[in-house]
Amino acid sequence: MKLIKAVRLCGSLGLMFLLMLAFAVSIPAWTTTTYANNTTYYVDSVGGNDSNNGLSMGAPWKTLTQVNGTTFQPGDKILFKSGSTWSGQLHPLGSGSAGSPIIIDKYGTGNKPIFNGNGLTGATVYFYNQQYWEINNLEVTNTAAAEGDRYGVKVEAHDVGTYNHFYIKNLYIHDIKGTNTDELKVTGGIFVTVSGTAVRTKWNDVLIDGNTVERADRTGISNGSSWGNNDGSGNFEPYTNLVISNNTLNDIGGDGIVMRASINGLIQYNVVNTVHARDTHYNVAIWAINSTNSVMQFNEAYNTKTTNDGQGFDCDYNLTGCTVQYNYSHDNEGGFLLVMGNGSIRNDNMVVRYNISQNDRARIFQFNSGYTPLNANIYNNTFYIRSGLGTSITTGLSGSNPIYFKNNIVYNLGSGGYTVKANDVYDYNLFYGNHPASEPTDAHKLTTDPLLAGAGSGGTGLNSVNGYKLGSGSPALGSGLLISNNGGKDYWGNTVSASTAPNRGAYNGTGVTLPNVWTAVDDATVRDGTYAGTNQAGTTAVTIDTKNDLTSYKRDGYFKFDFGSYSGTVSAASITLTPTAAASTGIQNEVALVSDNTWTEGAITWNTKPASSTVLGAYTITSGTPITINVTSQVQAAMTSGKKLSIRVYSTSPVNSNGNVSYASKESTDIGGRPHLNITP
Repeated sequence: MKLIKAVRLCGSLGLMFLLMLAFAVSIPAWTTTTYANNTTYYVDSVGGNDSNNGLSMGAPWKTLTQVNGTTFQPGDKILFKSGSTWSGQLHPLGSGSAGSPIIIDKYGTGNKPIFNGNGLTGATVYFYNQQYWEINNLEVTNTAAAEGDRYGVKVEAHDVGTYNHFYIKNLYIHDIKGTNTDELKVTGGIFVTVSGTAVRTKWNDVLIDGNTVERADRTGISNGSSWGNNDGSGNFEPYTNLVISNNTLNDIGGDGIVMRASINGLIQYNVVNTVHARDTHYNVAIWAINSTNSVMQFNEAYNTKTTNDGQGFDCDYNLTGCTVQYNYSHDNEGGFLLVMGNGSIRNDNMVVRYNISQNDRARIFQFNSGYTPLNANIYNNTFYIRSGLGTSITTGLSGSNPIYFKNNIVYNLGSGGYTVKANDVYDYNLFYGNHPASEPTDAHKLTTDPLLAGAGSGGTGLNSVNGYKLGSGSPALGSGLLISNNGGKDYWGNTVSASTAPNRGAYNGTGVTLPNVWTAVDDATVRDGTYAGTNQAGTTAVTIDTKNDLTSYKRDGYFKFDFGSYSGTVSAASITLTPTAAASTGIQNEVALVSDNTWTEGAITWNTKPASSTVLGAYTITSGTPITINVTSQVQAAMTSGKKLSIRVYSTSPVNSNGNVSYASKESTDIGGRPHLNITP
């Protein structure tokens, strides 16, 4: 509503002005735009018009100019039409209040409304010295030909004291062309920050939840503060009630999620896949720095690239009380956990517990050379390293502080070892597989098979790791050391007693019935062309190969399982194959049923191979990541017809000399990676 402010004048001049006012429609210099609280506004980039009042779906506004020129009030809602698209920056004005935030969301059905920065410098969605906002269900992008200072969403508080309540939820943020430099580590998807040095400033109650961030440079999600030095200098005004949760990040140029300048900050239930994809400096999937009592829990981090750090997780500089628990880390080129610090920059009271690491490369733990945190407690984790990897379990340990490494299971089929200081404390661990000369002395160590339900069988997802539960009869059951303040639960949520000895490893439940598992009885590679009549030495080959290539270079794999000893019911059945090498990324393999089970690995050739029929699954292959084929109905049928099952594995990728995949065979030295059939009664 436009309100004309009356001006009281006197004399003839005043009378003249009043006469002029009587004929004036509006006088901009004497007007202001005000709105009531708790009003809902609608914006439609196609059907809207800025001359509308915007108060209904039938009379929506159209442009960002209209939205950005309005100062919104507590309780207001700004709803953007689903399927609409805007170009430029979204920067509405105003602040909400406690209990009455201003909410941005979508209306209607269809895709999220799109906000395209079109390469603008800065953020596509931007807020400055504004609080009590909630941003939901938008699609945001900001790409360009060259790198620049760009963000998807940026929220900034500058010299304002304590600002409250900023929620960013369910956004799809993608293709942000930021700067992959070591100096500016904040461009990218979402950045919440404090700037200025005149007034001590912090954020309270910040939630970044349920967002998807893809192809962002340099960082996926982060926060920062000019008052964020947790070094005892007094320049520390930490965020409070900061939560980064339930986000999915893919293909990030540098770091994934970075938490800075917080106290009791929480990073949980996030999935971070393929970070460090383009930046050439040092990056980690999920990490905290300059904070007190940061907790990273229930996250999955995998496929982090390079060994310039390259870990799934990191407790970095100026931390007190960094806790890493209940996480699943796998296939990270740099390893599981980076631990930073030095003589003057601390990182103390670290707790690492109830995590699972599968096939992390380079090193499980990398400590910054010259420093070990005070009170570094590493207990009840399970680490699995497949055959063929040279993963070191600990590296870089030095300094006067010991580490405390207890109740862990190290299932080491690789060739890597340990860096151990004389005062480090190893106790009640289970070391299985290869035993390098550097394996630590441990007065209560076990070296027998822990009887994991399916070592090395973890896939993608926090719930894919049931293979790391302990089977009935495991020597790790109830044989661990009681540890005070143990967190109260294991990776799966089972209770960890404060008074009873725990299991060793990340599982603290009762022993599970080990699955009915059958390793392949026959497996072989067949090759076409010149080799079509030649058996490919299936009885000694440690890998089975697939490849789509020119004649004489094409290869298929065959696997046969015999479960004749099984007489129970079949509620589920699956075959697991483990790729040990993939020559390039994106190779596609299919698996098909073979009805003829008379072939043997010592005789099969391309010319004599049995035909396949039903396609059981299609897979994009990643080296070291098992594929699982559902064969429930096929096993159920075979229970009355011989109790044997054969499959063919073949490449559907285009002809390519770099398209070969090798799978672990039944002769593989990696016992857990051998092809196996699992039947659940």
